Amino acid sequence: MADEEDEPGFDEELDDGTSGVDVGHGRRKRLFSKELRCMMYGFGDDQNPYTESVDILEDLVIEFITEMTHKAMSIGRQGRVQVEDIVFLIRKDPRKFARVKDLLTMNEELKRARKASTKPIMAPKRLIFL
Repeated sequence: MADEEDEPGFDEELDDGTSGVDVGHGRRKRLFSKELRCMMYGFGDDQNPYTESVDILEDLVIEFITEMTHKAMSIGRQGRVQVEDIVFLIRKDPRKFARVKDLLTMNEELKRARKASTKPIMAPKRLIFL
């Protein structure tokens, strides 16, 4: 009975400061639940979807990310994930490939815009008074 009081409740989120996903006792720290809830609502689910649905979806997302990372680490430079490796892995899936291409293009445009906005504007060397 004393053990039950020491453990967090079912609905309480664990936040022990670890960066990993597994926090022991078979429970996982939920990393994407807020974003997944918003995405599920955007795709037609209830505004507050079932926690179990979000948890299952998060498990699938984490599994996908883990598999893609392991595959990317095995190709290209060993032990290192690079953008080109991810692009190589999804090249046969037209929807994913197009989305990655769009995101990379947008990232480059944002970099250029940030760089252009931080450049100092050249002032004229002399002022002309009328």
